[in-house]
Amino acid sequence: MPTKIDAFELTRAGLSLEGCVPVVALSRLSSLLASGEGEVAWQIDGWRQRDAAGLEQLRLRLRASATLGLSCGRCLGVVHWPLEIDRGFLLATNEIQAGQIDDTEEELDVLVASRQFLVLELLEDEAILALPPASSHGHCDRPELSGRSTGSGQTASSTDELAPPSPFAALRSLKRKPSSW
Repeated sequence: MPTKIDAFELTRAGLSLEGCVPVVALSRLSSLLASGEGEVAWQIDGWRQRDAAGLEQLRLRLRASATLGLSCGRCLGVVHWPLEIDRGFLLATNEIQAGQIDDTEEELDVLVASRQFLVLELLEDEAILALPPASSHGHCDRPELSGRSTGSGQTASSTDELAPPSPFAALRSLKRKPSSW
């Protein structure tokens, strides 16, 4: 499956391409994950469309799906997170044209394309942008990290309260209590 395409020809001819890529092949994305297992299924469609002024626009639509292994913020285990991308783009031939189109376009992002356009680079960029800022399991197996009792019947929530007990606390319990003979 070609991953370097002529984006202008793809859109002018109204073609579609699809493929699957291992997550580990997307190095920037996989470096942000707890697990590099699985693959990303993707499809890119191109077409021409006239705008309100009658000018021809070249458009791309990128769709992708995968299950990514993110790191749980509570227990550091793997959270299986469903990635779903469905993005549309207008193509521009250079940065100047992209700026002009971007000033008038509100719905779609403008993309500077080329005859040597790297599909996987766009896919990886969009996958990284789609990642949540934080992830966690609905419930973790380590309750001491998700909320520990403070002894007063309340649940600890600050980072300091969630710290493991001091090793000196155990020594304190060994200290002899004065006897009342």
